[in-house]
Amino acid sequence: MKKLQSEELKKIRDLIQLKSGISIKEKKFEIIHRKKIEKLISEEGYSDFKTFYHDIVYNRKPELIQKLYNIVTINETYFFRENEHFRILTEKILPEINSIRPKGETINILSAPCSTGEEVYSILIQLLEENRLIKERDFMLLGIDIDSQVIKEAKKGVYTESSMRNTPEKIKSRYFKNAGNLYHIDKKLKDSVSFENVNVLDRYKMKKLGKFDVIFSRNMLIYFEENVRKEVIANFYSMLKSDGYLILSHVERIPESIQLFKKIKIGNSIIYKKNS
Repeated sequence: MKKLQSEELKKIRDLIQLKSGISIKEKKFEIIHRKKIEKLISEEGYSDFKTFYHDIVYNRKPELIQKLYNIVTINETYFFRENEHFRILTEKILPEINSIRPKGETINILSAPCSTGEEVYSILIQLLEENRLIKERDFMLLGIDIDSQVIKEAKKGVYTESSMRNTPEKIKSRYFKNAGNLYHIDKKLKDSVSFENVNVLDRYKMKKLGKFDVIFSRNMLIYFEENVRKEVIANFYSMLKSDGYLILSHVERIPESIQLFKKIKIGNSIIYKKNS
């Protein structure tokens, strides 16, 4: 397989953006991802770019676009990242939702994207530490991500020191088993959450996930163009139950022009409540 030309890389970059919403600057795409994409094309047995691209465009090998997603996605995360959000969840949001939902109704929480699972497990640990709510209600915790490889890692529940860098020692000892330089999350926690490989731009698959009381979507919208951000925000709105909440990262905001949510400031955080 010969070296990819700039116009060929641009075709791949534009296709990824069209299908996933992920926007990567052309120069950065060439520098960071060229060799990985060339390696993929070669490993898949293609001798030329044209045939490879044709098979992706016409969906002859669906697994190829998934492998491209896995190449370009960024999965830097760790437990209790932007920790204030987890306290807001158990101190403010969930007590309110608990008071208005019918007794016996499960509270559903979505993490999109979930990367290797740290956010989902952090939510569950926060619930277990708070203790009262999880005794009163059933919770459904679901993590989704476009990268199929990180979903596999999330299901394994095995983490490095880097993932644990913001985790208190008492939490480590209570919910993890330390083996060398790795931390294995307790099997009971693994069995209490779910993970699925889903593209947030796939409206059919997103709708099938159901309705949620809270959606965490932190550090994803910053990689999208404005039109895609608006589409994803509108999709989240439709997936939230009445009076549901959307939690973005500290560097993300819903544009003032989108009046689907009420903006609420708590401490140093901005959270969004669905306008019903």
